[in-house]
Amino acid sequence: MIISSSCTTDEVTVYKTNKLRYNSQAQIQIDSTEIFRNNRDNSLNVELRYQANLFNATYDSIKWEFPGGTPNQITNVNEIAVSYEEYGVYDAKMIILKYDTLNYGKVRLLVDSVSLKEKIKIKFKETNWASYETNTSWSTIGSNITYLDVNKVYENNNPSEIKTTFSGFQDKYIRLKFDFKVVLNNPLSTTNYTNNQKKIQIKIDDFTKFISNKIKDDTYYSVNINHLVKNDFELNFEVFPPLISSDWNIVNNNNNSPLYSYVTKNENFLIGYTDFSTTSSVTIGLNDLSYGSNDKKNLKLSDSSKIIFPMGENKIMIKLDDGLPKSFQIFNKGSNLTGTSLESNEYYYKIFIKNLTIEILPNLNF
Repeated sequence: MIISSSCTTDEVTVYKTNKLRYNSQAQIQIDSTEIFRNNRDNSLNVELRYQANLFNATYDSIKWEFPGGTPNQITNVNEIAVSYEEYGVYDAKMIILKYDTLNYGKVRLLVDSVSLKEKIKIKFKETNWASYETNTSWSTIGSNITYLDVNKVYENNNPSEIKTTFSGFQDKYIRLKFDFKVVLNNPLSTTNYTNNQKKIQIKIDDFTKFISNKIKDDTYYSVNINHLVKNDFELNFEVFPPLISSDWNIVNNNNNSPLYSYVTKNENFLIGYTDFSTTSSVTIGLNDLSYGSNDKKNLKLSDSSKIIFPMGENKIMIKLDDGLPKSFQIFNKGSNLTGTSLESNEYYYKIFIKNLTIEILPNLNF
C-alpha cells in the first residue's frame, strides 16, 4: 500500500516600513505673523486661523502642532483656529503623512514636516496713554501719541511723569521700543539742536534705562530697551523742567526781576530777562549778598561796579560756581538770540512719545 501525504504551509508576507522625506511642497497659510494687543496684564485672547495649502498633493493624514497654543495638537483637519493667551513668539508645524505600498513586501511612509516661514509675534502696543498715572497735564493725539508742553517755570527739579505697571510676563526677556522727539517752542537761529540739558528719562522699576540730552530739534528718535523683567514691573517716563524758580534777583535800584535756575548736564546757571526803557545798571542779589562786575565778564561779591544792560529786551546768563555767581553773558534783541523773555523762551519745548511696544524675545541672543 502506498501512502501519499501532503503538507500545506500558509505564505506569510512581512511588510517593512521605511520613513522617507515627502517633497509635497505644502505651505502653511495664516492670517498674520505680527499681532498687536494693548493688555498690560498679559492676559490675551488672540485667535489665529491656520490653513494647509497642499498644491494638489495626495496624502493620508495631517498632524498639526502649535506649541503654546490651544489646541496644542490636532490631526486630520485642513483648517484650524488656534488661541493664544500671552505675548510671545510662536511657531507651528504641519506634518503630512503618505503611505506608499506599491512595492511588494515593503511600505514606505513619506513624511513632510512644514514649519512657518516667519514665526508669529504677539506684541503689546500702547493705545491708551490717558490711563497712565501722572503728576501733571499730558495730552494725547489719537490713540498712540502722547505729549507734554513744557512751557513754565517750575518750583523744583521734580520731573513731570507718566507711569503705569505691567504684569504677567513670567520673568521673560522683553524688548521695549518707542519713538520720541523734542520740539523747541522758540529755537535759536544759530543751531538745529537742543541744549544739553536733560530732557527725558526712562525708568523701569526705578532703574534708569535711558536719558536724552542734546538732540536734533523736531526729529524723531527710536529707542530700544532690552530688559530682564520681573513678573510685574513699572514703566515711568520722566520729563525735566527747563527753568526752576530761584531766590536770586536782578536788582535795578529798588526793583527786582527774578532769576531762574537752569541746569545743564554738567553746569548750573541763572537765567534772567529784562526789558528796560533806557540803558540801566544792575547788580545780582540774594538776601544781603550783592554781586557786581568791573570787567563786564566776571562777578564778584560786594563789587560796587554795576552790570550795564542796554535798552530793550535782554537776557542774562550767569554761570554758578558751587551755587554762587561766577561769570555772566548778556544777550539782547540785536544779537543772534531768539528768546529775550519768558514769552519767547528758547528753553521751553514740547516732547512727543509714540509707538510704545513691548515684545517677548525668543532667546538671549539680542
